[in-house]
Parts: sequence; structure tokens; C-alpha cells
Amino acid sequence: MDNKYQNSGYTPVATVIQHIAGRLLDQPRSKAHKLRWEWCQVVGPQVAQHSEPARLSNGVLTVRVDSPVWNSQLHHLKGELLEKMQRRLPSGTVRELRFRQGTLHGVVEIAKATPELWPEPCLEDQQRATELVAAVVDPELRAVLRSIVLNHMTRVRHEQADL
Repeated sequence: MDNKYQNSGYTPVATVIQHIAGRLLDQPRSKAHKLRWEWCQVVGPQVAQHSEPARLSNGVLTVRVDSPVWNSQLHHLKGELLEKMQRRLPSGTVRELRFRQGTLHGVVEIAKATPELWPEPCLEDQQRATELVAAVVDPELRAVLRSIVLNHMTRVRHEQADL
């Protein structure tokens, strides 16, 4: 929050919208959800359907994998995946990856209910979202509204493609 608002008793509209529409903005609220979100972003939708972060302890991220084939595949990609996770998370959060075969918990709900597995927004939607919020003067509010509009457009496009 900007310093000019801290002692005024007012909360910027952008902050209120971010709080209310956190899910639409792809901003997970819990550490576990953020870790899962980042994992899905790093590995993509296909791999995310077969793996999930199970535990993070002392910098060691244990990932549960649903089959020996996927376990083997992720072992081959271990260095690349670790590097990507380290770039996305605060320094020192993940220093090692381990893979364990087991039953996945919650993959179906995530795939259906959250935008992290949706495809990237197309250039046309990005341009349209920018145009729709261009009249908003406050840059922080404009960015939040653009994100909401763009995520909505992406969700609609994704749902229409499934029909």
C-alpha cells in the first residue's frame, strides 16, 4: 500500500478489489495454494494433472506423482524444474526437489475450478482488456481491473473451447 494511504484511514480501491477478487487475479491467499499455483505454472497443465506439491520442509519440495512413468519423466526434468521454481519463489524457498509416487489429492478440483491451468491469454484478449480499462486514471486500479477483465476473457474463451 502506498505511504500516502497508510495513515489516512482510507483503503485504495485497488486494494479492496484485489482482496475481493483475489482468485480472479490469480493471487492465491495461502502459502500452500501459492506453492501449488507456482508448480502448475512451471510444469504446465498436462504435468499438473499427474503431479502436485505434497510437502515443503527445510527447502525440500516433495512432489507427489501419480505413476512410475511420470515419476521417471519428472526425474529427468528435475534440474530444469528446480531452476524454474527457484526463479518464481522467494530466495531459499526451494533448494531441492524430490518426487514420490502416490495418490494425488485435489488435482481434479484445481483443474476445474482455478485459472492456473487455463491457457495463456491470447494477444487479442490482452489488447482488448487494455482498451477496456484505458480510461481508468489510477495506474494501480487500471492494472487490477485489466487483470480481472483479462482473466474473465480467458476463462470464457477456455470454456467455449470445451463445448
